[in-house]
Amino acid sequence: MIVTVKLFGMLKTQLHHDSKLNESELKVPLDHGCRVDDLIAAIQSMNADVGDLLLKRKILVSVNHEVAHGETELTGTDEIALLPPFSGGSSTPGEMLADVYR
Repeated sequence: MIVTVKLFGMLKTQLHHDSKLNESELKVPLDHGCRVDDLIAAIQSMNADVGDLLLKRKILVSVNHEVAHGETELTGTDEIALLPPFSGGSSTPGEMLADVYR
Protein backbone atom coordinates (compact mmCIF):
# COMPACT_ATOMS: atom_id res chain seq x y z
CA MET A 1 0.00 0.00 0.00
CA ILE A 2 1.04 3.60 -0.41
CA VAL A 3 0.29 6.03 2.39
CA THR A 4 0.18 9.78 1.95
CA VAL A 5 1.92 11.76 4.66
CA LYS A 6 1.12 15.45 5.04
CA LEU A 7 4.12 17.67 5.73
CA PHE A 8 4.24 20.96 7.57
CA GLY A 9 6.84 23.64 8.19
CA MET A 10 10.48 22.78 7.54
CA LEU A 11 9.56 19.22 6.55
CA LYS A 12 8.12 20.39 3.22
CA THR A 13 11.59 21.22 1.95
CA GLN A 14 13.67 18.84 4.05
CA LEU A 15 12.01 15.66 2.78
CA HIS A 16 12.07 16.85 -0.81
CA HIS A 17 15.65 18.14 -0.56
CA ASP A 18 16.94 16.34 -3.67
CA SER A 19 14.25 17.76 -5.92
CA LYS A 20 14.36 21.26 -4.36
CA LEU A 21 10.57 21.19 -4.15
CA ASN A 22 8.38 22.61 -1.41
CA GLU A 23 5.75 19.87 -1.49
CA SER A 24 3.17 19.37 1.23
CA GLU A 25 2.80 15.58 0.83
CA LEU A 26 5.04 12.55 0.75
CA LYS A 27 4.03 9.19 -0.73
CA VAL A 28 5.50 6.26 1.22
CA PRO A 29 5.17 2.63 0.08
CA LEU A 30 4.52 0.25 2.99
CA ASP A 31 3.38 -3.34 3.42
CA HIS A 32 -0.20 -3.94 4.58
CA GLY A 33 -0.40 -4.21 8.36
CA CYS A 34 2.50 -1.81 8.92
CA ARG A 35 2.73 0.38 11.97
CA VAL A 36 3.99 3.89 12.67
CA ASP A 37 7.42 2.45 13.54
CA ASP A 38 7.59 0.99 10.01
CA LEU A 39 6.66 4.37 8.55
CA ILE A 40 9.43 6.03 10.57
CA ALA A 41 11.94 3.45 9.30
CA ALA A 42 10.83 4.09 5.70
CA ILE A 43 11.17 7.85 6.15
CA GLN A 44 14.59 7.39 7.73
CA SER A 45 15.73 5.49 4.64
CA MET A 46 14.56 8.46 2.53
CA ASN A 47 16.09 11.14 4.77
CA ALA A 48 18.23 10.15 7.76
CA ASP A 49 18.02 13.61 9.37
CA VAL A 50 14.22 13.63 9.45
CA GLY A 51 14.17 9.97 10.49
CA ASP A 52 16.44 10.73 13.42
CA LEU A 53 14.18 13.59 14.52
CA LEU A 54 11.21 11.20 14.42
CA LEU A 55 13.10 8.60 16.46
CA LYS A 56 14.09 11.25 19.02
CA ARG A 57 10.43 12.39 19.17
CA LYS A 58 11.31 15.89 17.99
CA ILE A 59 8.67 15.49 15.27
CA LEU A 60 5.29 13.94 16.01
CA VAL A 61 3.37 11.49 13.83
CA SER A 62 -0.35 12.14 13.73
CA VAL A 63 -2.79 9.49 12.47
CA ASN A 64 -6.38 10.60 11.93
CA HIS A 65 -5.83 13.80 13.93
CA GLU A 66 -4.36 12.06 16.99
CA VAL A 67 -0.74 11.75 18.06
CA ALA A 68 0.24 8.19 17.19
CA HIS A 69 2.48 5.72 18.97
CA GLY A 70 4.97 3.40 17.29
CA GLU A 71 2.58 0.46 17.51
CA THR A 72 -0.33 2.29 15.85
CA GLU A 73 -1.35 0.24 12.80
CA LEU A 74 -1.71 2.09 9.51
CA THR A 75 -4.12 1.68 6.61
CA GLY A 76 -4.09 3.23 3.17
CA THR A 77 -7.00 5.51 4.09
CA ASP A 78 -5.48 7.00 7.27
CA GLU A 79 -4.77 10.71 7.38
CA ILE A 80 -1.12 10.82 8.42
CA ALA A 81 0.87 13.95 9.17
CA LEU A 82 4.33 14.78 10.44
CA LEU A 83 4.15 17.64 12.89
CA PRO A 84 7.33 19.62 13.54
CA PRO A 85 7.61 21.94 16.55
CA PHE A 86 5.16 24.80 16.27
CA SER A 87 6.80 27.37 18.50
CA GLY A 88 9.95 29.22 17.64
CA GLY A 89 11.85 32.23 18.78
CA SER A 90 15.32 30.82 18.38
CA SER A 91 17.62 31.58 15.50
CA THR A 92 19.36 28.21 15.90
CA PRO A 93 17.25 25.36 14.44
CA GLY A 94 18.41 22.81 17.01
CA GLU A 95 17.26 25.04 19.87
CA MET A 96 13.69 25.05 18.57
CA LEU A 97 13.28 21.30 19.01
CA ALA A 98 11.90 19.82 22.19
CA ASP A 99 11.37 16.25 23.36
CA VAL A 100 7.77 15.11 23.27
CA TYR A 101 6.77 12.11 25.32
CA ARG A 102 3.98 9.91 24.01
